[in-house]
Amino acid sequence: MEPNDLNEWWAGQPEELKRAFTLFPDKRWEECDLFLRIAIRNYCCLKKGRLLPEDKERPMLGEIACELADMELCRVTGKTLEDMCDGEGSFLEEYQDRFDRIYDTIEGEISDYMYGLSKLE
Repeated sequence: MEPNDLNEWWAGQPEELKRAFTLFPDKRWEECDLFLRIAIRNYCCLKKGRLLPEDKERPMLGEIACELADMELCRVTGKTLEDMCDGEGSFLEEYQDRFDRIYDTIEGEISDYMYGLSKLE
């Protein structure tokens, strides 16, 4: 999928969906790398089309939430991931709780939005 196609898809999404992914305003979408944009689009399309098997949904949502939480943690701290992690790639204690809270919030927002969307259909 071409980046411009992803941008067009994103531009056509409702503001509620954008907020669920904590990418509002749209500038945050531009900060996502191509793989994250593709993952978000695929997740949304598969979920909306009820084509996402339950055993695949949690890992896919978890990967998206993790990437978004990493981005948000870097934004709020002004540090790179490398600065917040030890040599093995694990968060230093002072950052792990913040990451966990951000992750839980993002995952909850996405899940709540998608669950509400499925109830409307």
